[in-house]
Amino acid sequence: MLRPVLTLGLTQIVGFGTIYYAFGVLVARMSADLGLTTTLSYGLLSAALLAGSLTAPWAGALIDRLGARRMMAAGSMVVAAGFALLSQVGGAWGLTGALVLIEMIAPLVLYDAAFAALAQAVGEGRARRAITLMTMLGGFASTVFWPLTLALQQNWGWREAYLTFAALHLLLCLPLHLSLPGGDRGRAETRSAPPFAPLPAPLHRRAMVLLALALALSWAVMSAFSAQWVPVLGALGLSQTAAVAAGALMGPSQVAARVLEMLIAHHRHPMMTALVALACLTLSVVLLALAPVGFASAAVFAVLFGVGQGLATTVRGTVPLALFGLRGYAARLGRLASLRMLVAAIAPFAMAGSLALAGPWITLGLTAALALVALALMAAVPWRVTS
Repeated sequence: MLRPVLTLGLTQIVGFGTIYYAFGVLVARMSADLGLTTTLSYGLLSAALLAGSLTAPWAGALIDRLGARRMMAAGSMVVAAGFALLSQVGGAWGLTGALVLIEMIAPLVLYDAAFAALAQAVGEGRARRAITLMTMLGGFASTVFWPLTLALQQNWGWREAYLTFAALHLLLCLPLHLSLPGGDRGRAETRSAPPFAPLPAPLHRRAMVLLALALALSWAVMSAFSAQWVPVLGALGLSQTAAVAAGALMGPSQVAARVLEMLIAHHRHPMMTALVALACLTLSVVLLALAPVGFASAAVFAVLFGVGQGLATTVRGTVPLALFGLRGYAARLGRLASLRMLVAAIAPFAMAGSLALAGPWITLGLTAALALVALALMAAVPWRVTS
C-alpha cells in the first residue's frame, strides 16, 4: 500500500502546487507583462475552472473504463503541454486557451483520479487509510510550491516558471503515474473486502443526490472563505496581520484532523467523519458570526474550519466508496466533482458581491445558513442499512 500512496502523494503535491497554488504567485507579474488586469486574469481562471467542471464526469468514466494508471499518465502529458503553451502566451486569448486546456485535463491528475487509482490498487478494504495518508502528503502542496514558485519568478521569470512546471509533469509525474499498478482493475474488488456493506441499489439515486448537494454546498462555503478570508475579517474590523496570523492555523488543523481520522476513526463508517466535518464547518461560521470580533474568535474559527476542510477532502473519496462500492467509483467521483467545481468557481465572487452589497454580518449569516443546509443534507444521506 505504501508505494502507491507515496507515488500519488508526490504527484498531488506537484499537481495542486502547479495547477492552483502557483497562479496566485505569478498572476500579478504575468498580467502586467500581458497588458491585463489581475481581475481579468482571475476571471479567466474562473472560466477555465467552469470548463473543468464539465469534463470531470468524462474523466471519471474514462478512469473506470481504461484504468487510473493509463489516464493519469495521459493527463500528465497533456497538462505538461498546457503549461508549455502557458509559458508562451501573448495576450488574453492565449491565456484563456492554455488555462482552459489545463483545467479541462486537471480531473485526470488531481485528487479524484488519485482516489480511484488508490482504490484500484489496494482494494476497498484498504482504500480509506490509503486515501487519508495520500491527502496528508498532498496537503504540503502550498508549503512546497508557494516558495518554489516565488523563487522561480524572482530568479528567472513567470514564463520560465511555467516551463519548469511542464518539465515536472512530463519528467516526474508521468513516470510516477506509469509506475502505478495497471491491467488488473477487475481484481481490485477482491484484493481486500469492503469493511462496510454498500447501500442497496434502490437507495443509490437518493443517496447520490443528497451527497452531491451536501458536498457542493459545503465546498461553496470552503471555497468562498479560502478566497475571501482576509477581506471578510477586515470587514469585521480585524487587522490584516491578525487575519493572516489566525489563518495560519488552518493548515496545521487540517493535517491534525487527517491524522486523527487515520488513527482513531478508521474503523467507523466514513459517513460519521463526513458529519463531523460539516458540523465543524457549520460551527466555525456560526461562532465567527456570533462571537465578539477579535483574534481569539478568528483563531477558533480557523481551527474549526481547518478541521472541517481537512476531513472534507478525505470524505470526497471515502464516502462514495463506502456507500456505492468500487464498481463505477471513478465515474461517481467525476459527477460529484462536476457540481463541486462549479460552485467552487462561483462562490468566491458571490461572497465578494455579498460583502460589497450587504456587508459582513449578512454575508456571514447567509454563509452559516448554507453550511447548516449542507449539514442537514449530509445527515439525510442513507447509510445505516438494516436487514
